[in-house]
Amino acid sequence: MNELRIKSASRAAIEAHAAACYPDEACGFVVDRNGNEEVVPVRNVQNERHVADPTLRDARTAYTMGKEAVPVLTGHERGELVIRAIFHSHPDHDAYFSAEDRAQATVWDEPSYPEAAQIVISLRGGKVKATKAFAWEPSARDYLEIPFVVS
Repeated sequence: MNELRIKSASRAAIEAHAAACYPDEACGFVVDRNGNEEVVPVRNVQNERHVADPTLRDARTAYTMGKEAVPVLTGHERGELVIRAIFHSHPDHDAYFSAEDRAQATVWDEPSYPEAAQIVISLRGGKVKATKAFAWEPSARDYLEIPFVVS
């Protein structure tokens, strides 16, 4: 993938969801369903996981997608939609693809959704500061930043 192109309304929806979730991380998908681009916000259940196991990070620095992700993942597997991008935010941190992000996006060192871009939104004090896109680069065996084009 050389670049990620999404509609301006999709970028606005992603960034609005990230701001609404601040100071916790936001997460979700950009999908193509029947030729239509959709943003699917997903609840971050990391705080619930942290309560159950305090050794886990809380939602300020991690995310685990809630049950709203299941129809998207199932629909993708069934060919009913295409996951174009997976997004999450970095509250009070820069928009970069961290080692933890890479671990979450891969299984056995292979991308779970190699054709899907990864979008990371940086927020400072609840305000969006940067939104960047990353894609799996097979030769580098890693996610590298790609141009993020909004139309």
